[in-house]
Amino acid sequence: FGRGLMNPNLGRQVATVLDETPRTQGGRKSFSFLDINTFFSRRAGGIRAFYEARIKHFSGQTDHRYVLVHPGSRFSWRDSDQNVSTAEIYGPVVSRDPSGYRFMLDYAGVYRVIRGSRPDVIEVGEPWLSGLFCLLIKKLGLYQGLLVSYFHSDPILTHLLPWANRGAFQGLRKAAVLRPLASLFYRVQRAYDLTVVSSRVMQRRLEDESVPVAVVPLGIPRIYLEVPLATRKASANGSEIRCLFVGRLNVEKGIQLIRDIVPRLLALDYVRVTVIGRGGAQDFFAGLNHPRFDFRGFVEDPVDVRKIYDDHDILLAPGPFESFGLAVVEGMARGLVVVGPDTGGTGELLRDANSRFIFRANDSDDFLRTVMRAMECDWIEEAAAAREFALKQGTIDLAMKRIADLYVTRLSGNIASR
Repeated sequence: FGRGLMNPNLGRQVATVLDETPRTQGGRKSFSFLDINTFFSRRAGGIRAFYEARIKHFSGQTDHRYVLVHPGSRFSWRDSDQNVSTAEIYGPVVSRDPSGYRFMLDYAGVYRVIRGSRPDVIEVGEPWLSGLFCLLIKKLGLYQGLLVSYFHSDPILTHLLPWANRGAFQGLRKAAVLRPLASLFYRVQRAYDLTVVSSRVMQRRLEDESVPVAVVPLGIPRIYLEVPLATRKASANGSEIRCLFVGRLNVEKGIQLIRDIVPRLLALDYVRVTVIGRGGAQDFFAGLNHPRFDFRGFVEDPVDVRKIYDDHDILLAPGPFESFGLAVVEGMARGLVVVGPDTGGTGELLRDANSRFIFRANDSDDFLRTVMRAMECDWIEEAAAAREFALKQGTIDLAMKRIADLYVTRLSGNIASR
């Protein structure tokens, strides 16, 4: 916290840059968006792709100003163009990869960016420190604009409920911990002016808790939607079944479940497994020698990733704490059958898609059973349903436009009511 307080130039630096951009007050309004996300990093997967698409969207228009605040090794400010800037706020590394995830701590620096940029909208991407900090400064009258929570997955269902259902004293855990914390969490969530979600399942759940909510589909990179689906066979029918995992090779992505079931899948002489990604378990997969196993490491080119999707039948997506689940909708856009857990962003997306291939999170046996069921489904029918769901999500560009239009509408309504 002290780093920001000890640098008196941060607020002036931000304000000087932003004061150069005029804000129209007549006709259609121009608004400033400040986006705070502690999960963003330059080497993240779906989160990076999502926010890079958001930066690209706001760079291609002149109506609005966009600032992304995310953790880094020290404070820095960078202008991407006239309408887009990024601010790195100090946060220590919380993964083995020094370029990976960081935990943002310098909230004095965050406040200086807020004070300097004078945003009409603040959007927070996690409900803990960033969310509570922004609620506090609004309560204190230090920020008077629209405060929005971008809500990817329900932490009560993703973290607390599975914990309460494990081991001994389940009734006590639910009574003494789960119910009080759930009540407190939703009470805090109601304090936001608006919560934005990507799933209608989650929208209904938050509405049941009287949380002001709007749904905006996540969106998919255009490259996965613009090319027609590869031809899919109706079933394996004795041919090879190809399973794929895409993502960071870390615990939060459910990588231990992948390690558990890969040998069991490879014991079936008709199954091939491919893993792409990087992270803590990459040495294990790089050292796995089997004629029907392929470890590709990190694949950056989306064209190459699309081809890998098209060469496979089933996407393994076991991450119980997944925030975005972008690989899930990418895989569905290419017609893969997705097998995922009943928690996190993946669980929300699969329930929204009425998927039949959802397993109990962190249960490797149930994961394997669900994969085996996916192997026996009608792949043509499932590919068509997955593609239809993905098309309804639309492109990331469209998602960015939808969310910008939502904020414009809300802010214009607030101005008109004054």
